[in-house]
Amino acid sequence: MTEPIVLPEFDNFGDQTISGLEAPEEATAASQSVLREARNSGRPRIDDPGDNQLTLERGICREGTWYRNAEVRELTGADEEAIAAAGVGTSAYRVFETLLLRATVHVGGEPMSPKVAAELLIGDREALVVAIRRASFGENLEFERLPCPRCGELVDLTVPLAALPGVTLDEPDRVNFEVPLRHGATATVRLPTGEDQEAVFAIKNNKARQDSEILGRCVLSVTQPDGTEIRKPPAQTLRMADRQAILGFLGETQPGPRLADFSFTHETCGEEVALPISLAMLFRGL
Repeated sequence: MTEPIVLPEFDNFGDQTISGLEAPEEATAASQSVLREARNSGRPRIDDPGDNQLTLERGICREGTWYRNAEVRELTGADEEAIAAAGVGTSAYRVFETLLLRATVHVGGEPMSPKVAAELLIGDREALVVAIRRASFGENLEFERLPCPRCGELVDLTVPLAALPGVTLDEPDRVNFEVPLRHGATATVRLPTGEDQEAVFAIKNNKARQDSEILGRCVLSVTQPDGTEIRKPPAQTLRMADRQAILGFLGETQPGPRLADFSFTHETCGEEVALPISLAMLFRGL
């Protein structure tokens, strides 16, 4: 099986698959392991947007035009109460969604709403939540007494949000992508959105069904070597290797922060230390 591919997952935020899609409950849950093998290998980094403004990778489309500018605001006490209520008896996914809806002012000049949130790519949603964190608590994440897995020394660390790794789209306006499959076939796919993430979240404790849900939504067609096109093929009919190839492509191509890929070099011993950033680590106290 492939590793999870979410969209936001703040725990396995961007494991080169789609994290929160395959494991939506774990995706935004608090990090279960602070240190693990480094995976950050030269990915593009998210630029500091400044103030409460940011530019999304895809944004929303209105009458054939993509609008990528967005604005967030600082969290208030009322937001804190709403976020706490969202987390009672449910998963961290609802906390993420509440953060997104309450503290995003607009996308492309259109006020944030469940409809807008559902249209956004998963990576754009995650970028907005990181921007909300910056607006509410500042640029730096502070860590104390992190144990180095090699030498055991406890490390104090300051991490600027701008230093966290991320992925960008080479062609932001491109909607459909081609994925090579086995035996010469090709799949035409689109990237998952908030609406897709919500559908996967509704499926509990069955990763294979979660995979099928996202594949059923994002695979637009499969073209056979002889040119025959199968539109919207049932996900259950896809070969297992082809399913894995498509899920892997969706996760690797999805733009946005890769918080699970963050690592730092421990100066004392020279060890590269993985420090996956979770939702709980971004918004301590919520």
